[in-house]
Amino acid sequence: MRIHTHLPLALLGLFALVAPRAEAQQLDYARTLHGPDMVFVPTLGTNRGPIFYTRYEQVAPTSSTALGDFRRMIINLWPTAHRPVTQYNNFLTANAITDAKQLAVPTYGACEPTQAIKDRLAHMPDGFKPAALPGTYPIICKLSLYFLPEEEADVRAMIAAGPVMTLQGSVPLCDESSPQVKVPEINQRLTTDGVLTTNTAAEVTGNSWNVLYESARLAVLSPSLFGTPDPQVGWEVYAKSFVMDLTAQTAVMSPATASQPQYVCTPEPLVLQFGL
Repeated sequence: MRIHTHLPLALLGLFALVAPRAEAQQLDYARTLHGPDMVFVPTLGTNRGPIFYTRYEQVAPTSSTALGDFRRMIINLWPTAHRPVTQYNNFLTANAITDAKQLAVPTYGACEPTQAIKDRLAHMPDGFKPAALPGTYPIICKLSLYFLPEEEADVRAMIAAGPVMTLQGSVPLCDESSPQVKVPEINQRLTTDGVLTTNTAAEVTGNSWNVLYESARLAVLSPSLFGTPDPQVGWEVYAKSFVMDLTAQTAVMSPATASQPQYVCTPEPLVLQFGL
């Protein structure tokens, strides 16, 4: 492989980052949908993707469970869009979308018992103190409470009076006005130069080393194609659009990815919060 000295060394060093991998699902932020208490972002080329919820409510069971000398109660933190579930179902039906059913916590945040409930049950032995538990979709998280039988009425009163758990998180969604790497145009330039071809499955393919080198060279010569004045940033986004196998020297881009621009993401955090 010929090395041109006008290519930045830092850019060339990024070759090592593009290792053999499975193709990651990329979110299509241009098709983000905002519903009541919900934000949906599809994956490229599909109508399926995660739904993030912006409002929640805590739900206590109607009865507690006996455990030796103690009673136990699990409090669930539900998205309000699922209570009742009609609001959620109507959002899916109206927009012809499919929920990927991914929990935002603990990936993007955490749940904790409030200080008030910890203080109220501070006398419980270790292993029986208030503790946050993982959720099961769509319940974003749960809170385990142990208490003495005679304390149940007081604990229920605290739950009815206000939050006994907190949620704090931030999902790094892209601002829909973020710069975009012009993947179809770059592919066309590299196809014209003989670096890429399109196979019968409509996949864009090429020799991995040639793709990396020639796309890096194009990023320096035509940075506007890569969505940002810093060609290194845009080039890395483009290079990671391929499934690369450097040993076999293959690079494959799916038809859905090849037909869409890719975001150089300017984060616009979606705040998840409850009880704070």
